[in-house]
Amino acid sequence: MEIEHPLPVEPVLKRLEDFGHRACLAGDCVRDWLLGRIPEVWEILSSALPGEIAGLFAGAGMEKISINAQDGAVGLRNRHYSCEIISLSGGSREGERDFMGCLEEELSRRDFTVNAIAYSLKDGFVDPFLGRADLENGIICCVGDPNRYFAGNGPAILRAVRTAALLGFRPDARLLQAAIEHRETLAAVPADYVGGELRQIFSGCGDGLAGLVRQTQEILLTILPELIPMVGFQQNNRYHVHDVWQHTLAALEAAGRDEIVRFAVLFHDIGKPYCYTEDGDGTGHFYGHGAVSANIADQVLGRLGFDGEIRAKIAELVKYHDVDFKESHRSMRRWLSRLGPEQMRRLLEVRRCDIWGQNPQLIRERTEEISRFTSILEEVEAEEAHFRVRDLAVSGADLIKIGYTPGRGLGEALRGLAAMVEDGRLHNERVSLLEEASRQLVVDTNICS
Repeated sequence: MEIEHPLPVEPVLKRLEDFGHRACLAGDCVRDWLLGRIPEVWEILSSALPGEIAGLFAGAGMEKISINAQDGAVGLRNRHYSCEIISLSGGSREGERDFMGCLEEELSRRDFTVNAIAYSLKDGFVDPFLGRADLENGIICCVGDPNRYFAGNGPAILRAVRTAALLGFRPDARLLQAAIEHRETLAAVPADYVGGELRQIFSGCGDGLAGLVRQTQEILLTILPELIPMVGFQQNNRYHVHDVWQHTLAALEAAGRDEIVRFAVLFHDIGKPYCYTEDGDGTGHFYGHGAVSANIADQVLGRLGFDGEIRAKIAELVKYHDVDFKESHRSMRRWLSRLGPEQMRRLLEVRRCDIWGQNPQLIRERTEEISRFTSILEEVEAEEAHFRVRDLAVSGADLIKIGYTPGRGLGEALRGLAAMVEDGRLHNERVSLLEEASRQLVVDTNICS
């Protein structure tokens, strides 16, 4: 894998080297650059001392230069890029060999091979852990023994899953096995940290979210034990061929990239194990599971530190995901009044995902229902977008007072005024409307006389 696009911070590297200092890019920024992404911050490792670095770039077109007192890193920023230059000199000048040794030692402390690649203008790539090959193959591997990395390090397990999600990669088999073996360390990770990682996974993962959830199922069930009762719970009715958990995973495969929809799909049936009943012929039912699932989801999201707005939206979708919609404009208006257009579209999307996880023989029929509901939603939204008679600053009674008579002519007059307001030919003001209505009345009277 080679770089085929410009390097914005090349002037920084070149200036360091022109003044006799070694310098190379390292870490996430090299990874992102190789993937064709623009890093937020460029990390540069250099043999120069912090004071030398700051002196080199003073007055060199930088908007801001800062030195971190704790680690001596120098931050540079201009309108084109931000970078952080970290000194590997250790306060000494022992030559090129020492710098390369320090560089490889620094890279060996990185988490994953794709984050342990360096690049310099002089030497090209420094890739002791074969990170470029893992980038090409779409694999997340640990630098060194994954068991050593994950031992007692719950956040690292979540970081591995999150990195795989954001890059669209799959975890290496050894990494995944080690992460699962050490998953008990997740119990010590603060719940709000877990929630933050989950949000990044669900919002940042591309089309492979369901596959990643399947791969890392043991980890997900460890941080969300409320999901465990769903695993293996049979549904025993004609609408389902999967247990509750496998149905949920199948539904998640159909979800788009809306974070709220994805979480709603994950939790939509979490209450089913607590609502199961059977009728006389052994058919399973889950009466009221939407409300029960919403309550559980709300508690889980609260524990994970989700903010109130997103928590409420997810719980709302879970609560109403199985309601019976009437195929009418009137019903859709009521739902729009309750949820709003954006949330209503999400609800229909959750319903569609739910159906895709059910009996394949019924998918076509039931998704056609969702298509009809969506069409009704679009029609109602189109109607609402038009200026309506009821929005006028005058009423039929006002027009009757100036000489109109009840009947078809009155309705036509009102619709005409509404059309003129919508076209911008008339302001929706009482005086202007009555003047135009009076003029139209005189015209009509003259025509008829």
